[in-house]
Amino acid sequence: KPYGNKYAANPGELGDLWHWKSVRTGSVGQIDDQYLDSTRYDKDKSPEAGRKSDPKSAGGYVDNVSDDKKTPKFGAKGNKPAPPYWILDQEKEPFDDSKYEDGNEVAGIIVAPFAGDRGDISAKSSWSNGVWTLEFSRKLKTGSQYDVQFDDLNKQYAFGVAVFDNAQVRHAFSAAPYKLSSTITRKPPTPIKNRKLVGWDQ
Repeated sequence: KPYGNKYAANPGELGDLWHWKSVRTGSVGQIDDQYLDSTRYDKDKSPEAGRKSDPKSAGGYVDNVSDDKKTPKFGAKGNKPAPPYWILDQEKEPFDDSKYEDGNEVAGIIVAPFAGDRGDISAKSSWSNGVWTLEFSRKLKTGSQYDVQFDDLNKQYAFGVAVFDNAQVRHAFSAAPYKLSSTITRKPPTPIKNRKLVGWDQ
């Protein structure tokens, strides 16, 4: 591919990749926990190059398409048309074409929360006035070989940010790494002398 190939520079290097997708993972309150290794692109053996997903035991997302690829396979609860443009796995029902009118839409994806290593990162998002606000969290130490471990709170951790605006591989990127630090500098409190207490504090 002329662009979009992601991989670490050297064998043994690993990048912890956190990928939020508004429909595929935002709908279930998660970020997709992935990673990068040094695998180079090969159209047959490694079409995703070094980009890989953390292991999972359940959950994820799949296209909502019938086995013959002609219709949706499932409808939302009650076969109600979209929006939203996803169907929760626990609420899906067999697709019933008789429940829809001309112009109705059916969600194209079935979603369920990741279980296991791939589901380590929780996320909450909102869209307002043309702006996404995203807040996410993860344990400092997950114990996974595929995750960065925030085990030294005096250390700075380098990271970058890439924004995809309706594009799969062409995106914005960080020209230089940001630094995440948990160190907070506090000045010692100034002693108060000859304080006179008044009011309820007497």
